[in-house]
Amino acid sequence: MFAKNGIPLYLQLKEKLLEDIKLNYKADDIIPAEGKLEEKYQVSRITVRKAIEELERENVVIKKQGKGTFVQEKKVLYDANSIGSLTQRLEKQKHLLTTKSISFEIIEEGEEHFVKDMLNCEKLLCIRRTRLLNEVPFALMINYFDVNTVPDIEKKLNLESLYAFLKEEYNIEFYNAEEIVEAKAANKDEAKRLNVKEGFPLLSLKRLSYDRSNKPIEYSNLVIKSDMYKHKIILSNDKMSNI
Repeated sequence: MFAKNGIPLYLQLKEKLLEDIKLNYKADDIIPAEGKLEEKYQVSRITVRKAIEELERENVVIKKQGKGTFVQEKKVLYDANSIGSLTQRLEKQKHLLTTKSISFEIIEEGEEHFVKDMLNCEKLLCIRRTRLLNEVPFALMINYFDVNTVPDIEKKLNLESLYAFLKEEYNIEFYNAEEIVEAKAANKDEAKRLNVKEGFPLLSLKRLSYDRSNKPIEYSNLVIKSDMYKHKIILSNDKMSNI
């Protein structure tokens, strides 16, 4: 069953278990106990244990004391340390992000809106999208622009990645951004659109993005189902703070 190819036996078993989980199990299912895996694959208990530890490390399964080993809900990883669209990042992880619905709204001159001050404009364009991850409701996305910055975008937008489209069509590229991440409970509308119960835990990512000249170009609010997502931030030691 296992090849003598220099790859440790526990890693080969890990790959076998991973394939089996993908084909035959869903989130929260319990996988066979170590003894049964030992018997099935004709390997030692320590090999089984190390293989499962590898799967735990990769967030594929989770051990629950006295209950067994369960398949985890697969979460996508969002690396917040560089600017890029959610679509572009998930494509790199081999995930398919698609649009279920999209709408465009113009917030006219004279109408009050807090984003107008952020973007220093009189007239706003608001794009609202419901996004599916591998065909499952995943996120609600709201993007605001000065309407003069993206003329006729509602007639032209034809890419799943908004940022890629902005660069291609309008030569808009973001160079830095400020982002705030907050926990929130799903309201009635969010719950309906994401197919969850009202009050379900969500994450809200609010971002103000700037161009090369440090001019604010876009404000976005991304609301994501917390059980499908994890946020990665790299921290470093600021030596100057100790001076």
